[in-house]
Amino acid sequence: METETFCPTRGLRQGDLLSPYLFLMVTVGLSSLLRGAESRGELQGVRICRDAPVVSHLFADDSLILMKGDKENADVLKNLLDRYCTNSGQKISDAKSSIFFSANTDVEVKVEVCEALNILTESLNDKYLGFLP
Repeated sequence: METETFCPTRGLRQGDLLSPYLFLMVTVGLSSLLRGAESRGELQGVRICRDAPVVSHLFADDSLILMKGDKENADVLKNLLDRYCTNSGQKISDAKSSIFFSANTDVEVKVEVCEALNILTESLNDKYLGFLP
């Protein structure tokens, strides 16, 4: 439900006990946007094997978004992220964002997806929660 806009007078500081709970609250909003787009068939998540469920996102200390690597999905994701940023007041750090493609992704598709999402760093050897790609 939409409410009136409010202006906080104080910000949160690192180590504030309320900070993790606020992160979880806004993360639920992003998760809802992603699940909604997935259920409408606008965004395609990935499967790790044929009988596995489709996964489109994971949240821990960071956000990990998983999707079919193509221009259409990238455009949908960009619109969802823009909407999320507008509504939450958060911003995505392009400098901290990276992307990983499967080995069989065409170079042209990689370029289209990176341009659509404004991500310049292709992650080849990064670990996520201790896992290597």
